[in-house]
Amino acid sequence: MKGISVIIACFNSEKVIATTLNHLQNQKNTEAIPWEVILVDNNSTDQTSVVADKVWNENPIVPLNILTEENIGEAHARKRGIKAARYSILSIVDDDNWVAEDWIFKINNYFENPEIGLIGCAGTGEFESTPPNWFFKNQHAFAIGKLYDGDFVDITDSAIVPGAGLCVRRHVYDVLFKLDWMPFLQGRVGNKQSAGADSEMCYVTRLLGYKIYYSNLLTFKHFTASHRITWDRLTRMTEGFGEADVFTLPYKILYEESKGSKTLLNNLRKKWWFNFLGKKVALWINDPLNFTVAPSFSQKELYRIRNRAFCDTIWRERTKFQNSFEYLRLISERNTQQQKPSFI
Repeated sequence: MKGISVIIACFNSEKVIATTLNHLQNQKNTEAIPWEVILVDNNSTDQTSVVADKVWNENPIVPLNILTEENIGEAHARKRGIKAARYSILSIVDDDNWVAEDWIFKINNYFENPEIGLIGCAGTGEFESTPPNWFFKNQHAFAIGKLYDGDFVDITDSAIVPGAGLCVRRHVYDVLFKLDWMPFLQGRVGNKQSAGADSEMCYVTRLLGYKIYYSNLLTFKHFTASHRITWDRLTRMTEGFGEADVFTLPYKILYEESKGSKTLLNNLRKKWWFNFLGKKVALWINDPLNFTVAPSFSQKELYRIRNRAFCDTIWRERTKFQNSFEYLRLISERNTQQQKPSFI
């Protein structure tokens, strides 16, 4: 059914969810657009659902469906919300994303283009307190700042957008569910930091034949509490990025090959040992003193963490990595055989 389902996965969100819902209640020019909000309480131990219900009932402009998902993990919560969604476009809003008043209106217009499968956008920072100096070099890790130039641009070749504020055509998930697609990467699990699930969603959408777009006009404020801007958290996220790099790589290589780049280098990149050695060599070339202690709060430390996380993961998961190429080929072939994008 044509319309927009806003999905918010929550875990202990009672302190932030009210403002997030208030911004959705302030949407303009939506009279002709069917839409809803689905809040999935991912087994919270606080009053997330109670607060959300109270706030929404003060101004229930569209239906709010509050669901519970007992399996801890962002992936489980989102899947619960997606399964319950009524409409053809899914807008993934985090519990601390304050969307602009034209959020629904712009999304509705963008997806009139039937070739678009997924859209990302720019978040601006809204901080509880002034961030430390190192933050601004790394704000993209916190889903803040624009990634591409232009108002609304086709970024299918890069296909990377932030997970916060991501919008995707429901048909993509319907196809993936039918194909029994199993993602290589998982999203956040409770308070455990992880990475890569949203990037994988971009890549698999592209694998199904859709285009990926990015908008600097579709905006939201990303409220970030002080306790979430710490160097320790950034290093844990960076480690997660390094681990995720292993299993986003097969998507990249297969896409390059689909565009005609069937080279010896790409054949070698399908070998776990080639990537392992390549990262080790790159580390020694770019940081020959990597065995020494890196300066505090430095990009050098982050580079080392990401490089080593990649190497540790591809060594540990080398069989899974080697098999990933065949798995993605099968998914692509089964999609081609069963159906092409419906563009509805």
